[in-house]
Amino acid sequence: MTTKWADIQTHMRAKYQLSDDEPNMVSMVWTYDQGRTQKIVVRRFVAGETNMVEFKSAFAQRADVSPEVLLAANSKLPLATVALSGDVYLVVYNALLDNLQTSDLDFILSRVAAVADTLEEKYAKVDQF
Repeated sequence: MTTKWADIQTHMRAKYQLSDDEPNMVSMVWTYDQGRTQKIVVRRFVAGETNMVEFKSAFAQRADVSPEVLLAANSKLPLATVALSGDVYLVVYNALLDNLQTSDLDFILSRVAAVADTLEEKYAKVDQF
């Protein structure tokens, strides 16, 4: 069965409290027991003719850590990769929308949040994202 963007939206609306809910983007804040939080943005886009879903979560400012340090850390990340958008570092993971199962969606959300929060705790001065 092919997954549609509406399936992703319906699942996230039912399971999570959304911070943003727009036609091609939703976001939520993952909250940890120790009080830390991590905002995750999920957006739909098309690459070539393929429907994709992007998961991203900011974790630090460029002034917090050098790009070389994070580039070296990329190969050790368990899921996702680090990107720089303006002066903000992001953890980014892209998936094929048509084949994405909701159980995979929940796993990816939790892992992107965990990777971003771990990097934020290590490199940023405060829990701001």
